[in-house]
Amino acid sequence: MKIFITGSQGCLGIAMQSLLRQENVTHLGVDMQQLDISDFKRLNETIINYKPDIILHFAALSDVDACEREPEMAFRINALATLGIATIARKLNAKLLYTSTNFVFDGNTEKPYYEYDQPNPISEYGKTKYLGEKYIREVNNRFYIVRTSWLFGKNAKTFASRFLQQKEKPRSISVICDQIGSFTYVSDLAEAIFNIIKSENYGTYHIANGDYGTWLDFLLKAKEIMKFNTELIPVKTDELSLPAPRPKFAPLGSKNYEFLFDKKMRPWQNAQVDFIKTLKI
Repeated sequence: MKIFITGSQGCLGIAMQSLLRQENVTHLGVDMQQLDISDFKRLNETIINYKPDIILHFAALSDVDACEREPEMAFRINALATLGIATIARKLNAKLLYTSTNFVFDGNTEKPYYEYDQPNPISEYGKTKYLGEKYIREVNNRFYIVRTSWLFGKNAKTFASRFLQQKEKPRSISVICDQIGSFTYVSDLAEAIFNIIKSENYGTYHIANGDYGTWLDFLLKAKEIMKFNTELIPVKTDELSLPAPRPKFAPLGSKNYEFLFDKKMRPWQNAQVDFIKTLKI
């Protein structure tokens, strides 16, 4: 097994490489600063020269509001570069795993989304990530599309993860209380991806920890455990005047993964406890 990874310095890329080192798997990771994935010529040369068996395509423009402000850049990075990687994977007959998002759904539901539900993205981020999915399905036969949601853990850039890792916490913070989704511990996601790529079970997967809630729920639970004094002030999405629309209710159900691999994703509360144990604060 020889693996090429884009987005190697993101939280998932770092967690994945740590796991691959533990498993003694040969791999090469590149980040956007090392390799602009929208530069097809360089991308093609780099991957073709490495000759991987598997490509893990984690790199993306994941700043939802930046995508809304700069849709052309979002299209170039999230969609067009993905088409390039899909083409290279087909040329090498390599397996391709692409990470996508719950933002491909509109959030107009009252139950979790499963792999068979029809996407209907409402933001440029969701639209360009879904277009990446479409390109892969058109070009590749040996692919895995892994939709995930609200990452937390070491190196995660989500607001809640950064807050929990701060030694000096503020007196108060505002936390969104009306978006409901699934939380995903990055270490659990990396483990699930490793299980998936060792198989021939191609297709679409939702990978997220069990149960769901708001970011306010997440931090209130953490406050119980960590005993920090910061006041958590509920705020509604509309009060923030954000450029990009967000799905109001978009939890992910990990039905395919749990059925095909006989592995149940643990509740986010259990994963959060493990994450907090790693914090040196």
